[in-house]
Amino acid sequence: MFPTPPRLDTRPNPERRTAFRLLFLCLVATGIGNNMLFAILPPLARGLAVPEYWVGAIYTLSAVLFMTMTPIWGALSDRRGRKPFIVFGLCAFACSTLIFAAAAQAGEAGWVPPLAAIFAMALARTLFGSLGSATNPAAQAYIADRTSPAERTEALAGLSAAFGLGAVIGPTLAATLVDLVGVPLFMVIISATVVAGAVAVGWKLPEQSPPKQQNRPINPFTQFAFGADPRIFPFVAYGCVAWIVQSLSLPTLAFYIMDSLGLDERMGLQMSAIALAAGAGALIVAQIIFIPAMKASPRVLMALGAGITVAGFAIMIAAPNYAGIVTAYLLISFAFGLARSGFTGGASIAVEPEEQGRVAGLTTATAGLGFIIGPVGGLFMYNQLGHVVPYYVAVVLSLIALALAWYHPGIKRVQNIVEMEPET
Repeated sequence: MFPTPPRLDTRPNPERRTAFRLLFLCLVATGIGNNMLFAILPPLARGLAVPEYWVGAIYTLSAVLFMTMTPIWGALSDRRGRKPFIVFGLCAFACSTLIFAAAAQAGEAGWVPPLAAIFAMALARTLFGSLGSATNPAAQAYIADRTSPAERTEALAGLSAAFGLGAVIGPTLAATLVDLVGVPLFMVIISATVVAGAVAVGWKLPEQSPPKQQNRPINPFTQFAFGADPRIFPFVAYGCVAWIVQSLSLPTLAFYIMDSLGLDERMGLQMSAIALAAGAGALIVAQIIFIPAMKASPRVLMALGAGITVAGFAIMIAAPNYAGIVTAYLLISFAFGLARSGFTGGASIAVEPEEQGRVAGLTTATAGLGFIIGPVGGLFMYNQLGHVVPYYVAVVLSLIALALAWYHPGIKRVQNIVEMEPET
C-alpha cells in the first residue's frame, strides 16, 4: 500500500493559468489535425475509388492502438511526471500527420496505387494511436493534479473544449484551404504547428512536483483491470457507451450528407465540413459556457448529455433536409460535451491523487473503444442495413447511458463528494 502524497497547491495563480492556457493551445492544434480527417478522408477515399469500409478500417486500427496505449501512458505519467509524455505525444502526432500528408500526395498524384496510399494512411494513424496517444492522459492528469474536486469537472471540461475548438477549426480550414494549397501541404502546416506546441511545452510548462509512483506494474492488463474498480467502473462504462454513440455519427455524417443530398465529393467536403464545425462549436459552448454556468455535478451532466443525445438522433432520423441534419448534429455534439465532461470529471474525483494518471488513461481509452466499434460497425450498418440504422442504435445506447447515470450508486457517491467540498 502506497502512502498518499500531498495534493499540489490548487489555489489560482498566474503560473497555473499560463500552464493551462499552454496546454489548451496545444490540444487545439492536435484537435485541428485529428478532426480535419473526418472531413477530408471520406471525399479523398471516394476520389481514389476506395470502398467506404477502408475508411472505417483506418479509424478502427488507430482506435485499437489508442485504447491499448493510453492507459499505459497515463500510468507512466504517474511515475515519471506529466510533461515528458505531453511533449512526446505531440511530437509523435506531428510525425503521423507528415506521413499521412505524404500518403495523400502519393495517392492523388498517382505515384502509388489507391490501396497502397490507403495503407500508408493507416500506418500514419497507427503511429498516432500508439505514440501520439501519450498527450491526452498526461495533460488530463496534469490538470487533475492542480484542481480540487469541486473545480475538477469544470477544469477538465475546459481542456476537452480545446480539442473541440480544434474540431471547429480543422474541418473549416480543410474546406477553405484544401482547394488552395491541397491536402498534403495543409497537413504539413498542421504538423509544424504541433511541433511548435511541443517546443513551447518543453520550455515553458512548469512541473516542480511530478508524481513518483514507482512500484505499480505497467502493462495493458493491469491498467484495464483497474477499470473494474468499483469507484470508477460506472464512469468508464458510461464513457464507453458515450464514445460508441459519438463514433457512430462522426464517420457516417459526411456519407449521410452526400447521399441524402446527392452531392459529389467536392460539395460533400464543403457541406460536411460546415456540419462538423457547427457540431464542434456546440460542444465548445457546452464545455466553456454551459458547464461553468451550471456548476452541475458529473451525474447531472451525464444524465443531461444522454437525454439530449436521444433527442438529437431522433431529429437526425427524421431530418428532411440539410438544415435538419445540422440541427440534429448540433444537439448531439452539445450533449457529448456535457457527457464527456461528466464522466471524465467524475472518474477523476473518485480516485486518489496518485491514481490520476491511471484514471486519465482509462477515461481517454474509452474514445479508442468507441472508435474500434463505431466506424466499422456504423459504416457496415449504413451500407448494408440502411442509412438511418446506426442512428437508431445510438438512441438505444443513449437510453442505457441515461439509466446508468441517474441510478448507479457509484455515480451518486461522487455527486456527494462534490457537494460536500466547497470550491477553492
